[in-house]
Amino acid sequence: MIRVVLVRLAWMLPILLGVSMVAFALMRALPGDFAQAAAGTADISPEALDAIRRELGLDRPIWEQYLQWLGQIMVGDFGTSFVTDKPVLGELLPRLAVTFELTLLAGIIAMLLGAGSGLASARLRGRTDWFVRAVNGLLLAIPNFVVATLIVLLAGLYFPELGIFNYVPFFEDPLGNLGSMVLPAVSLALAVSVTISENTRAAVLEVSSQDFVMVARAKGLGAGTVLRDYLIRNALTPVITVTGLQLAQLLGGSILIETIFTIPGMGQYLFDSITSRDYPVIQAIVLVAAVIVLLVNVLVDVAYARADARVSYG
Repeated sequence: MIRVVLVRLAWMLPILLGVSMVAFALMRALPGDFAQAAAGTADISPEALDAIRRELGLDRPIWEQYLQWLGQIMVGDFGTSFVTDKPVLGELLPRLAVTFELTLLAGIIAMLLGAGSGLASARLRGRTDWFVRAVNGLLLAIPNFVVATLIVLLAGLYFPELGIFNYVPFFEDPLGNLGSMVLPAVSLALAVSVTISENTRAAVLEVSSQDFVMVARAKGLGAGTVLRDYLIRNALTPVITVTGLQLAQLLGGSILIETIFTIPGMGQYLFDSITSRDYPVIQAIVLVAAVIVLLVNVLVDVAYARADARVSYG
């Protein structure tokens, strides 16, 4: 297993190289000019614009800019923000910690809601099944940013004491921080929990009809034992795959959620950087997000093999 993990990690390098090329090229392909945006006015001389481009290194060939940036990345230097003139890594790490906390909390909520509702739907059937599937269909049809907006409106109207837009840093007040992250995490988790719920339901129903489950019941094993040792364990493998993919998508959803709830995370930082054309920040965030997604995929492979003894990566 260790060798497999090392091989997966080694394969991340060419993938990340391709991601860096695409991110760098797309930033330069965007219409407009950062020098013009940095000037803040259209009434500026061409000489002044050229001076800004030379100062930022934008006057050099794109391949030269890319190689210089790649060389800096190799030594842990993500460059300097065009807007704040500060090191990108120093501004990114605190925001990455906030986004990590948000996505972790949202992932836990999504797994609990999804796995719990899917299992209840498959086992209880009847009205419970219809109710769970109706709620899943509704949440699937409504984008998470609409759900987040509705949560903001309802909480602000009926529970104003919650302080929706008052983000509290973790080290200042851990309980206050958790309270300020619950509603954003729920908004982010609901759409993901739908997919987990539907796949859990389908997996449990499929496993329930297998011969080994029927034999276990015929032997007189308790319902709890059959559920724990036969149903859930064998239904985990497809659910783990789907859950891993959905958790990686939480990073994309965090951009809108953090903007709506004014959470100073990586998503809001990316949104602000795109509007201001801060190339180094955008490239760094894209690269960091790619690393996180690839690491999640490696963890999914490990969990898949742990849950199903039949899976072997040789």
